[in-house]
Amino acid sequence: MTSYEVTSGFITGIISSIMFNPIDKLIFTSCLSNQSLFDRNIWCNLYKGTFNTIITRIITSGLYFSYIDHYSNITENKFDVALYTAFMCNITSPIQLIKFHSWHNNLSSMQSIMSIYKFNGILGFTRGAFALGLRDFIFNSIYLNFKEKDKHLYNLSIISIGIIVTSPINLIKNKKYATNESIKQIIKSFKFSQLGLGLSIGRNCLSFYASQLIYDNCKKILK
Repeated sequence: MTSYEVTSGFITGIISSIMFNPIDKLIFTSCLSNQSLFDRNIWCNLYKGTFNTIITRIITSGLYFSYIDHYSNITENKFDVALYTAFMCNITSPIQLIKFHSWHNNLSSMQSIMSIYKFNGILGFTRGAFALGLRDFIFNSIYLNFKEKDKHLYNLSIISIGIIVTSPINLIKNKKYATNESIKQIIKSFKFSQLGLGLSIGRNCLSFYASQLIYDNCKKILK
């Protein structure tokens, strides 16, 4: 993997964090709290957790695009690539946990850290990790096995299918991050609206396409 590929990935992670953190917070709060997207109460502190997002995306999006770009061209085993990218996302789970916990409970990052540790100990920072890893592995497997080069509209449809398939796992991850609900509680209180499929598909397609565009252009400039 070349230095300009990795650098392009890091730049992509930083820019996409600043662009999409407000959208992520709105969708998360709206879906999990069953509030309308137009409720003025959720339109506050939209850049809260941006630093967590930047760190996460530098590790995930930063290496995600550069890794896929490099290894997808030299190996036909797409499941290996999917497993690696899922692992890269999974190691950021504690960072994401703190961000989502602070969003849901209206706490600072430090207050969330103290709260998680107080009620769950050090192992509390592993909650939601399995759901995150499983979600990303399934999504990446779908995307990598069916995407086609330079067919953007088709690839967006593959992304949409991946989001729909993994949406229940994503809800479990979000619930674990926010309130550490048990699987039984999540199923019992399940509401279809909490999947936020329309919002998630729109957000993720836009984010993925924009991130890919940023990455490709950074590569052209730095190459």
